[in-house]
Amino acid sequence: MNKGAWRMTINTNIPTENIKSSANGKTYQLKSKYELTYEKDQDTSGIKNWVGTTFSEDSNGRWYILKNKWTTHPPELQFNFIITFDSDTMPNGNCAILTGGNPEPPSTQSPPPAPTIPSTETTTANMVVVNSYQDNGKMKMQATCDLPIDMPLESFYILLFLTEDTSDLEIWVGKEEQADPDGRWYLVKNNHNANLPSISFPFHVRYSGSQEPSGICKLYSEDLEPIISKPTTPTTSTEPQTTITLPSTTTQQPSSPITITTRPPTRPTTATQPPTVITTRPPTSTTTTTQQQTSQQTTTSTTPAAATTTTTTPEATTTTTTPEATTTKQSVATKYDYPKVLELSILFYEAQRSGKLPSNNRIPFRGDSALGDKGFSGEDLTGGWYDAGDGVKFNLPMASATTILSWGLSQWQDAYEAAGQLELMYDSIKWPLDYLQKCWIESKNLYYCQVADGNKDHAFWGRPEDMTYTRDAFAVSTSKPGSDVAGETVSAFASASIAFAIKDPAYSAELLLKAKTLYTFAKTYRGKYSDSVPEANPFYTSYSGYEDELCLSAAMLYKATKEQKYLNDAEGFATTNAGWAFSWDEKIVACQLLIFQETGDLKYKTPVINFMKDFMSGSVKNTNCGLAFRLKWGSNRYAANAAFIALMAADTPGFSQAEEYKTWAMSQIHYMLGDNNYKMSYQIGYGNNYPRKPHHRASSCPDMPAPCNNAQQYSPSDNPQILYGALVGGPDENDFYEDKRDDYIKNEVAVDYNAGFQSAAAGLLHFAIEETLPQAPPSKC
Repeated sequence: MNKGAWRMTINTNIPTENIKSSANGKTYQLKSKYELTYEKDQDTSGIKNWVGTTFSEDSNGRWYILKNKWTTHPPELQFNFIITFDSDTMPNGNCAILTGGNPEPPSTQSPPPAPTIPSTETTTANMVVVNSYQDNGKMKMQATCDLPIDMPLESFYILLFLTEDTSDLEIWVGKEEQADPDGRWYLVKNNHNANLPSISFPFHVRYSGSQEPSGICKLYSEDLEPIISKPTTPTTSTEPQTTITLPSTTTQQPSSPITITTRPPTRPTTATQPPTVITTRPPTSTTTTTQQQTSQQTTTSTTPAAATTTTTTPEATTTTTTPEATTTKQSVATKYDYPKVLELSILFYEAQRSGKLPSNNRIPFRGDSALGDKGFSGEDLTGGWYDAGDGVKFNLPMASATTILSWGLSQWQDAYEAAGQLELMYDSIKWPLDYLQKCWIESKNLYYCQVADGNKDHAFWGRPEDMTYTRDAFAVSTSKPGSDVAGETVSAFASASIAFAIKDPAYSAELLLKAKTLYTFAKTYRGKYSDSVPEANPFYTSYSGYEDELCLSAAMLYKATKEQKYLNDAEGFATTNAGWAFSWDEKIVACQLLIFQETGDLKYKTPVINFMKDFMSGSVKNTNCGLAFRLKWGSNRYAANAAFIALMAADTPGFSQAEEYKTWAMSQIHYMLGDNNYKMSYQIGYGNNYPRKPHHRASSCPDMPAPCNNAQQYSPSDNPQILYGALVGGPDENDFYEDKRDDYIKNEVAVDYNAGFQSAAAGLLHFAIEETLPQAPPSKC
């Protein structure tokens, strides 16, 4: 063996029974944080592991202390890691568990100090609290800093200072490099480009005190040199300012105290109230806001519906416009945190993005991919969403998801406002809409319906950024019709044109024009796309035919234009039979409901009622714990989509069962969030107990440049990358679920899985805002 840089992988099984036993002899899971120490007898470097983060380490790599936040299970903890060593022989070592407190290093060597931060002035921004909420009985805060810049940046640091002890920083725009043990400061390295005029740094953090932390963010170069933005006209604050001094809490914190200027918290909070509380305001105008504050109890606020926040100077004072009249906010308690569900789900869709990613990409393990996607004549087909855990772009489920999300947004925009997610939601659906527009080549009567062959793609396990196989494009045309996939894309364009009507009238008009021309193509040249494009099979075969998609597309066009010809077409394609399900393949119940919404014709109301009867107490089996189980493939998806239809019907005048529909829809979404036999969330990242091994290639891959291949597909370890917001397929008809990556039936994720789930959560939040949400039904398990 030649001397050089060698790497080795070690699996270490650590008995944990000594910290899991109680006085009565029973064994429990370890709920609190604990640290792992690893000692070696020779120099090493670059430890990589999948169960924790490096808390501290010896400069020569003789020991590492790693903090693990996951729950362990008896009888032992398996700790897998990779290290690099420069020696002819492999290191030896041992592992030990330390619980509680801040562990001392296992040698006399001192851990490295935090980086020395220059004290000279740098671009600074006050932290703005977006929301405080309870998460599994503990307080959590959503906040952001917007740091002004006057030149693009490629790599930089953000240093976050806080006035209170915190923990569990969650970020999407960089990687935490170092932190104070008490959570008073965090140093974050950002490797993504930042463009003018500012860097947005959103984050979540836990805090234990009754006081929300205040704080500031500072900006430094890759060499930890201050970045100073050229000052502009200073702003003033309409509120009294308070000077807060952040004391040094440990020897690792910068030696000199940091003085910041910030506003005092405007909302009291409590850490003892068990239900999630959503603060709302009676609608006063059509103005929207990008950040809607929420509260843990009733408050009186003078913040307008469209608060204007401007950060322009290094001292980062904040100007807030307030109205003359005061509005009183209403507090509504809900069992689960619907704003969090929306926030996470939007993050999942960002993880599915294909093409050139924007500078504000919040998914650290994703980068540019599939930049060579082209049509037959070189048409640009970059962009869009990857369908599931793979690298294929299937337009039928993509367009279906976009329709449901856009429909939910236009119906319940107030929910996204209250969650502080409105702008992110518009940005979310625009990504597939821009791609789907590229796919329609009107001059050639050609619509590209798929990019990449599913069989080729599924033979590859790795990151989208590493795909090298040939990515063919597939299209429908006058000779190879595809009324279903084209019709569903029409529905996406038309529903989104309604959602964007006020937000961006020009974009709305563009979508509507595309919808009309594509509808003419879909209606004129009729046929199933999976007959014309064999490569769509067996992945998304159009079993239900194309009439249901043409029905929904015509109904959506009528809703958007009020042109009678579209209503006539919709009724011509409609049936009065109850739908089997609402999914990427079957749309008839959505069309029936939409026609009834627009016309009040009772013959379209009856099949919707019958559809709901089937799911609530009829032909659709319910599991013992209460999930409406239509099919084992994506069981959560079918129940969530039906919940969306129930809430849309409940928000439609004329349904006497509206309250019953709301309660039932709540039961389905709540099942997915924790009202199940495992007391777990099927949405990744919600709470602390959720799937760790989704069937998703990018999420299963370690940090670059480590290789990713079939070894990751079958690894028993948790996914190195947390796929925040994804809804996994779900349990079987007996409520059984196993978190196992190669069980793609239960653990697949897909863009259509999240759509009805997210829009249903928006509907529940809307009714909570209106104070018409019934009491949450009790869990059946």
